[in-house]
Amino acid sequence: MIVCAISGCSDPKPVDIDIDEAAADAGLAPDEYKVNDDGSVNVSSKVDTAITPDDVIAAFKSAGLPIGEVLIQTADTDPNNKLGRPGEYIGSAQFEDSRVKQLEPMPEIETDEPDLPLGGIIEVFDNDKDLQSRKQYIEQVYEMMPAAKQYMYVNNLALLRLEYELTPDQAKEYEEVFMSL
Repeated sequence: MIVCAISGCSDPKPVDIDIDEAAADAGLAPDEYKVNDDGSVNVSSKVDTAITPDDVIAAFKSAGLPIGEVLIQTADTDPNNKLGRPGEYIGSAQFEDSRVKQLEPMPEIETDEPDLPLGGIIEVFDNDKDLQSRKQYIEQVYEMMPAAKQYMYVNNLALLRLEYELTPDQAKEYEEVFMSL
């Protein structure tokens, strides 16, 4: 009797599963999985290949974009105090584009904070929900303060924001490299 309870004492019946439906429920696009002839499924996961701010900066430099100073933020240095907090980005970097006029230091204001380079910001997220929430927040800020507007691009779980001082053609250079990652 104990053996029956453990084993279930019933004949297992095959269950029909709609692979396309199950994959969609798991958030997989059709090009991210393949059903083999034997019924097994191969899934190409992007989990191990998530974009990092360092990856993006390296790609920009490799493409010859005019990257100057780069600040990789930590939870202690993030000017927004959001890095690593629940529901926020998990990686962030700010970089200088040498075509964008940088702010002049103001010696009359003493601060321990470094001057932030102007050009672009890369934020990386743990999930799409957090990314979309941040993107919507920034878009709302742009509506209230049009002077703060930036170009924005999303690739996988990364958000790239570029200074609006860049021309559309210059922003396109960044977009093409970013979207190729």
